[in-house]
Amino acid sequence: MSSDPEQEYFSDGLTEEILNLLSRIPRLKVIGRTSSFAFKGKNEDLRVIGQTLGVTTVLEGSVRKSGERVRVTAQLIDVSDGSHLWSETYDRTLTDIFAIQDDVAAAIIDALQIHVGTKLTRGRPTNNTEAYALFFQARVSLNAKGVEHAEEILLKAVDLDPNFAEAYELLAFTYWEQTGWLVAEAEGRRLMGEAAAKALAINPDLAFAQALFGSASNFSWLREIQGLEQALHEEPGKTEVVEALVWTLLNVGYLQEALDVAEGYVDRDPLLPAANYWMAQAFYALGRTSEAVAAWELAAQLGHNFAKLFIGHANLVDKRDDIGIAQIEAFMQEYGYPDTNWVRELVTGGRDPATGLAYLDRRIPQISSSVPTEDALELQGILTSLYFGLGYLDQCFEILFDIALESGWGDAASDLWFGTIFRQTGFTAHPKYLEAAAANDFIELWEQRGPPDFCKKLDGNWQCE
Repeated sequence: MSSDPEQEYFSDGLTEEILNLLSRIPRLKVIGRTSSFAFKGKNEDLRVIGQTLGVTTVLEGSVRKSGERVRVTAQLIDVSDGSHLWSETYDRTLTDIFAIQDDVAAAIIDALQIHVGTKLTRGRPTNNTEAYALFFQARVSLNAKGVEHAEEILLKAVDLDPNFAEAYELLAFTYWEQTGWLVAEAEGRRLMGEAAAKALAINPDLAFAQALFGSASNFSWLREIQGLEQALHEEPGKTEVVEALVWTLLNVGYLQEALDVAEGYVDRDPLLPAANYWMAQAFYALGRTSEAVAAWELAAQLGHNFAKLFIGHANLVDKRDDIGIAQIEAFMQEYGYPDTNWVRELVTGGRDPATGLAYLDRRIPQISSSVPTEDALELQGILTSLYFGLGYLDQCFEILFDIALESGWGDAASDLWFGTIFRQTGFTAHPKYLEAAAANDFIELWEQRGPPDFCKKLDGNWQCE
C-alpha cells in the first residue's frame, strides 16, 4: 500500500514466497505468480477470478512497511460465496518477515483442513532485507526486462550479502540462459558453475543449484535431465526449473515429455507468457501446428517477444511470407533493432531457388557486422535462423559443424534445438542429423534413457524421421 516501487518488490516477494511454500503441497493446485498478479490492485469480482484461474479460494492481503516495522494482513476467501475462511493481521519487525511467510502458509493449510506430515518452513535465506528485495526484483526482470538486467541486479544482491545462496542460484540460471546465445559456450558454463558452486557452498541442499553445477562442471544430458527433474519435484513452483527442463527435453528429442511438463506449467500459471511460449514449442515440434500458433499468439499478447519470431518462422515454413516478415519485423523492432528493412530483403532474396542460398551467405555476415560488436553475436543467431525458415537445411548443418564453432557463436546444441522444433522442414530426417546428434552426445543419452520421439534403433543403427 505504497507508491514506492521498492516496497512493491518487497510485497510481491512476500506473496511469491507464500505461493512457493503452498505449491509444495501435492493436494493443492496453486496458481503461479504471473497469473495471480494479473489481478493485483484490481477490484475484480472474486467469482470471475475463480473462474478465470480455475480455483475455489483466493488469498488476498496487503503490506504496510514503515521503517523497520511491517504490518501484513491476509485473508482466505471462498470464491463461491465470498465468505472468509481465515484472516489475520501480523505486526512485526522487518526481520520477522520470513516467520510471517511460514505462519500464513500454515494458517491456510489449517483453514483448508489439509493434513501435512511436516511443518512447511521457508527458512531465512538472507539477513539483508535490501538484498532480499533485489532478489525478487531480479525474478521480475527475468520476465520483463531480460536476463542481462536480472544478472546485474543479482550481482548487487550478492554484493550486499555474500552468503545469499538463492541469489547465487538464480544468478547461475541467468548464465544458463545466456550460454550459447549471449555468451559463448565455455564462458557461460564457467560463470554458471562458479555461481552455482557459491550457492552450494552456502546451502548444499539447493536442488536447482545442484543441477546447474552438474551441467557446468561435468556435463551430460542424462545428468542435466535428472537434476532438473529432481529440482522440479522439490520445487514445483519454480518457473526457471520448468523452462530449463522443457528446453532440454525438446533439444534432445523427448517432445511429448516436454509437452507434458509445459502443459503442467500452463495449468499452474495460465497467464504466464513463457508458459504458453514453451507449450507452443512442444506443440509445433510434435506437428500440432494450429495449437502451436494459437499458444504463440497468446504468449505474444501476454508480452513474450520471442513468440513473434517463432510465429514468423512458422509462416515462412508455410510460405506465407508477408505474415512471416511482419512478425519477424515486429520482433526485431521490439527487441531494439529499429531498422528492419533487411528482413523483407533477406526473405525475398533468399526465396530464389537459383541464387537464394548464395545471397543469404553474402548478406547475413554483412548485416551482422553493421551493428555494435556487443550485439553482433545475438543478431547473427537471429539472422541465421532464416536458413531454417527458408528450408536451406544443408546450410543449417554447415552452420552446426563449421560456422558456429569457428566464430564462437553459440553451440551446436542451440541450433539443434531450433531445428528440432521446426522438424516439419525435414531437419531431423536429414542425413546429417544423426551425425550432429552424435557430435552433441544425444545418441549416448538415447542409449541410456530411451529413444526420442522421432528416432528408433533397427539392427543396431539409429533411424530418424
